[in-house]
Amino acid sequence: MGLFLIGLVPIVVFLILLTFLKKSAMFSAYASLAVAIILNFIVPGWQMPVQGVIASIIEGFATAWMPIGFVVFAALFAYDLSVKTGRIETIKSMLGSISSDKRAQALILAWGFGGFIEGIAGYGTAVAIPAAIMVSLGFSPLGAALICLIANSTPTAFGTVGLPVTTMISNFKLDAGTTAFFTSLLLLLLTCIIPFILVIMANKEIDGGKNAAFGRGIMPVIIASVIGYLTQPFIAKAMGAELPTILSSLFAMILMIVATKIFIKEDKQGQSANKGQAVTGKDAFLAWIPYILMIILIIGTSPVVEAVHKALEPTTTHFNFALGHEAAWFKDKGDPNVIFKWILAPAAPLFAATVIAGFIQGVKPGVMVETLKETILSKLPSVVVIMGIVALSVVMKHSGMIDSIAKGFAATGKFFPVISPFLGTIGTFVTGSDLASNLLFGGVQVNIAGANEALKSLYIAAGTGGATGGKMISPQNIAIAASTVGLMGKEGDMLKFTVKYSIAYAAILGILTFIGAGMLG
Repeated sequence: MGLFLIGLVPIVVFLILLTFLKKSAMFSAYASLAVAIILNFIVPGWQMPVQGVIASIIEGFATAWMPIGFVVFAALFAYDLSVKTGRIETIKSMLGSISSDKRAQALILAWGFGGFIEGIAGYGTAVAIPAAIMVSLGFSPLGAALICLIANSTPTAFGTVGLPVTTMISNFKLDAGTTAFFTSLLLLLLTCIIPFILVIMANKEIDGGKNAAFGRGIMPVIIASVIGYLTQPFIAKAMGAELPTILSSLFAMILMIVATKIFIKEDKQGQSANKGQAVTGKDAFLAWIPYILMIILIIGTSPVVEAVHKALEPTTTHFNFALGHEAAWFKDKGDPNVIFKWILAPAAPLFAATVIAGFIQGVKPGVMVETLKETILSKLPSVVVIMGIVALSVVMKHSGMIDSIAKGFAATGKFFPVISPFLGTIGTFVTGSDLASNLLFGGVQVNIAGANEALKSLYIAAGTGGATGGKMISPQNIAIAASTVGLMGKEGDMLKFTVKYSIAYAAILGILTFIGAGMLG
């Protein structure tokens, strides 16, 4: 228990610095990293040598760049170019023609479109792109960021073409259909609740929230969103983990747009605001072509298109930052390899789609180069923050701190099902990734389940579900949101808001997991 509590110290320090002492995310990340390094050297049982610490930090920095940093730059490059070319105004006009109601816009953009982008790319794109568009539509920067952070929860379980779940299925030889089905089933209740929360939040953007949140025709839109996402368990059971978020979010988005057009009646002011300049089919195509190409290229290079994916696998390279000394340098004897997926990672398709779309739109190469330069320079501080956070997670992992934390949770015995989602939440908080969280704690979840194959799938599902709730409080995700809407330095305020939702989220999953574990024996 002693090592468990000490292992939590770097995480607690980060929280205190960021939330209560109002320090910047950059200072908090690197101060917490320093604390973790000091604890590594002084606490018996850890004491990873200097070479291991250095290798862990370099591994963390490299991981922060591939794929996270490159994805951030690629996704925001697409948006920044659309701003420079004025194409974002066409998107605004189209969305405004659907409805000027910010509640509907929040559901369609953050919940529908954001979920779709998460299913395809992940790694912060589902926060960055919708939040930026919402600000351009008149949302307050803080409101847009918080709405997108809350929305970027349940869809992440099957984000990046299901990678968090498919990796666990592969690593532990689990039944694909069962594991994906349990994951979607555990998240089903929360998937039905979140649209209501988003509407309440968006309603505050309308006359300060003076009017009733659930009036004026919004309920059919909420119901449409729920119906769309309720397809997830069926997709998961029939097709596995690759497509549940992509297909269900697309279905939900279409249904929400239809419901909005039918049921939300615009007042005269709204009708006037919506008229604007007519958007031609050509203009609409040119505005949306970057995102259309993103979908085509990401799906086209994903495991869904097996032949293409296999053909591109040789473009993947591995870097061993322990130089083959991991058994001597790392307490967990863990894998020090960082996988650089030069084409198969989301960044390459995102970047390629933006460049190709730029040529189709008639953008000069010089303009694209200048825009990319501006994007990199403006978002570089956010990536530096992410580097510190990921380095912290890797140091904690290789030193044995993460294992100590996991063993502390495992000691809860029959109450572990309640705790299991919280393990995932902590993992995502530290790493910023549902996948990374599963990689850190998946072994613990499976070992506790013993020989019960169904229980293994359930605990992996619980950890994955909890990890999705951790996205709300992930410093990486918050940093992406803050940088996208121009609120660098306000990360602590965002965390204060989202943490209560994250705790309630994990608690609901814990109760459901406890019930499920009882049924499975």
